[in-house]
Amino acid sequence: MERTVVIIPTYNEEKNILKVLKDLNTIPVDVLVVDDGSTDNTKKVIQEYLSRGEHRNRIYTIFKERNEGKSKALKSGTELALKLGYNYILFMDGDYQHKPKDIPKMLKKLRECGGDAVFGIRKYSSIPIHRQISNFLASVFMSILISLYVGRPYLFRDIQCGFRIIRADLLRDIYFGEGYSVEHLIAIQLAKKGAKILEEYIDVEYHPEAHSHITTRKIVDVMVDVLKYIMSDVKSFFKGDRIVKNKVKQ
Repeated sequence: MERTVVIIPTYNEEKNILKVLKDLNTIPVDVLVVDDGSTDNTKKVIQEYLSRGEHRNRIYTIFKERNEGKSKALKSGTELALKLGYNYILFMDGDYQHKPKDIPKMLKKLRECGGDAVFGIRKYSSIPIHRQISNFLASVFMSILISLYVGRPYLFRDIQCGFRIIRADLLRDIYFGEGYSVEHLIAIQLAKKGAKILEEYIDVEYHPEAHSHITTRKIVDVMVDVLKYIMSDVKSFFKGDRIVKNKVKQ
């Protein structure tokens, strides 16, 4: 039987993580929460929920002592999920912007269409205008770059969306990067492996009190990280070396 685990990186999400966990309780998936050194009551909220025994799904937790960033949180979760033998890994945020109710249709599309991954596409009407512009430009840039890099066409309509499900074995030996480029780097490496990447529209909810961590400078940094990865990968091909920093352990 195919098994799916949802990996949720969290950082100071005491107001939202309980809603996410309760919604996931209605879906036949397991859950792995990676708390990235939260300084609020996120850890306490999670532990109290687990102690009440209200959940029907299996829930694993990783509590980091200090904040290391989203890319390392996803890497830690992926390594554990692979050790536990899951067939599919789904990434989603812990701030309740991504809705667990969209998981069944993503799983359905993955299985019925014979894909290796399904990436979420946020409806533009749900995205603040400044994010629409940056997301459009990043998606166009990455679609062109990846297509040229791997030698076959890939079209990404929402490259920066972190809500995605991927065949677990394709995440072995994946380089997660060090900053905000994790979604982009995963996409590049899946394409390089020849993965069939599908897309599905999802609902999102941006909270009034939420603040975007993405600035113009960080967008530029992401593009630079991506180009550095490609250059390093090309060099390593000729030298016989491999990128190993922040890479999923075998």
